Parts: sequence; C-alpha cells; structure tokens
Amino acid sequence: MKLMILTSRFPYPLEKGDKLRMYHLIKGISRYHEVVLCALTDQQVTGDHLEALKPFCKNIHVFPLRRADIILNLIRSVFQRQPFQTGYFFRKKIKKEINQVFENESPDVVFCQLIRMYRYTEGWKIPMLLDYMDCFSIGMHRRADQSPPWFRPFFRWEARRLARAEAIAAHMFSARTIISEQDRLLLPKTAQADTDILPNGIDTGFFSRNYQETSADCEVVFVGNLGYFPNVAAARFLVQKVMPQVWKQNPGARVLLAGARPSGEVMALGSDPRVSVSGWVDDIRSAYIRGKVFAAPLFSGSGQQNKILEAMAMGLPCITTPLVNNAIGAAQNTEILLADTAEGFAAGILKLIGDKQLHQSVSENGVSFVRDRFSWETSVEKLDELLKQSCHAFI
Repeated sequence: MKLMILTSRFPYPLEKGDKLRMYHLIKGISRYHEVVLCALTDQQVTGDHLEALKPFCKNIHVFPLRRADIILNLIRSVFQRQPFQTGYFFRKKIKKEINQVFENESPDVVFCQLIRMYRYTEGWKIPMLLDYMDCFSIGMHRRADQSPPWFRPFFRWEARRLARAEAIAAHMFSARTIISEQDRLLLPKTAQADTDILPNGIDTGFFSRNYQETSADCEVVFVGNLGYFPNVAAARFLVQKVMPQVWKQNPGARVLLAGARPSGEVMALGSDPRVSVSGWVDDIRSAYIRGKVFAAPLFSGSGQQNKILEAMAMGLPCITTPLVNNAIGAAQNTEILLADTAEGFAAGILKLIGDKQLHQSVSENGVSFVRDRFSWETSVEKLDELLKQSCHAFI
C-alpha cells in the first residue's frame, strides 16, 4: 500500500518524543509499505536531516511554519474554538498544498500523528489512522495544577478545547492509537472506544550497557527536552527539593541535566557547582553513562517516557513517579524505584548510591524488563495490522 504520513515536526533529529516515535515507525513500516511523508516544521531542516529519512520514504514534503503566521493563528484560535495546539500548526495555505500532495500521490491510507494535525485531513474520504500518542487534554489539566494561580484558568481553558478536539477527531478517523492504556482511559469517553494501544519501543542494540564511552562521574542524571514544561518542572524539583536532602548525607553528589533547548530556569540551576547543565548532546548515551542513578520526578505530562526505558536499557537504575510507571509497568523495588515526594526521591537516590547489591539488581532487572517488553519491531507489526484493518473496514 501507499501510506501518507502527516507530522507536526520533521522526525529528525531525535531530540523529542514525537520525533523519536515517528522516525522508528517510519523506518519499520517502510519495509511493508511505500511511504510519503508530509512534515511541518518550525525549525530548519538540513540536508543531513533529509538524508536520515530518505532511505525509508518514496517522497518527502516539508512545509515551513513562519513565525509571523504562528502568532496570527494563535490569536485566531481564540475566536475559532480551536485549541492553541492545533492553531499553532494549522495553516489554510499549507492545507491546500497538502491537499495537492494528497491528490497527486493518491495514497491508500493516511497515518496522522497527534491531534495537532487532524484538521489537515478534513474532507479526505479514505482510510485514516490517528495517533493521539498522548492524551493532550489531561496533560494540560495537570499543567494547570502545577502552574501559578494566575495561569491556571488559561491552561484549563486550553484543556477543555483539547478534549473537544480529541472527541471530534475520534469520528474522523477509521482507526486510532495511543501510547498507553493509562492515556487511553484519560481520553474523552467518545474517543476511548476502538482506540488501540501502540507503545513505543527501544533499540536495545543502541541503548546498551555495553556502551562505555566514559565512566560515571555524576551521582544523579536527568535527561529530556529541557525546554518542555514537565521536564523543566522535574529538573527544578530535583535540584531544589530533592538534592538538598541528598547533599545533607552526600555533600559532593553531582547532578547532570542533559537535553535539548534548556530553558532559562534550567540554566540557572547550573549556578550550583555540583549541577551541570549540558544541553543538547549528539549522542544521548554519553549523558546516561555518566550517571549512577537516573531520577525523573515527573508529576505532569502524559504518555510513555522513553527516557526511563533508555536509561533502564543502559543498566542505569531509575527512580521515578507512579504516574510515569503507570504507562511502563515495571516492578517496584526490583526493576524500578518509585516515589512521589522529595523525601522519597532523596531516600531512593541515597539507597541506590549506597547499596551496591540493590544497585546491581535493579540495573540487571531493568535491562531484562526493557528487552522483554519493549520492541520497535512489535510496535511496527501492530501498526501494520491496524493499517490493514482500517483499509478493510473502510471498504
């Protein structure tokens, strides 16, 4: 079949979760189907980026988003009952251009990533699959709960509009997927039925404990897109709430914060000489391997946190929140440690640092857990099956 894929970002480089997911799904599904990629972008797409996708795509169409248009569309969203998540990415001009690609390519089926892109499929009368990926509306509700009081009405307003868009989109697509059962149950009721779970995978050949570029020189590591609100909040909580309690018993314990586009708040955390903010690194494995413990105090956001699975695959013992683990399903105290308070995180970090036997067992069990449960090949096979079912049901 010819598969047309719509994405809100060009799926390379792999510094964001949606890019990582789409890159690996395209790479895998291209073995079964002819892929035409239509990708929006608000960043420069270089020749190297295109070369990374060319082996898997028959044609690639890139649609730049101008900054001036972004601001205008966000204003329009207020009056069009559209969430800012869709307003940021939707352009009537680009819709016409994508419609032209649709007519020229004549795809058999469409795969649309994220609720951000659903308006680009309006009017198309062929089998279509929407990957919600995460429940955006609940993620926005959680952000409201984490924000200062004066921001909360705005985020709750956006959450209501996102929920409405999630429900509308449910009726436009012949099939739908989401990353975890936890997120599926958080969708609006009309969107939950017939939405299938399509988890992320991990390349355990790439993320392996055999990778040894350097030795661990930090007690605690946190990796993620450091400009994304849940990760910014996690980094601040780790350094400002958790580590002071760790430093009482281990004054020299070092922290590494690594990831793309660190915000000003994150950069400021590096004013403590025991905290390093590395920003983007070409090979994220070099950040994981520097740590003795991976700590992810994430209390908002949604979806499946690949950073946890990557760290576990590399043999780095992890401590995170029950919210994160609900989408992963690792066993408490054997494959992962869980906490929901600063005191709990500090205690878990100190325990993993100080107990070599526990550190080794959680490390080994985490590696086995990821290898046994999370595979891109399995996710690609599930996607292939859903695409075929969607076409069959449409007929």
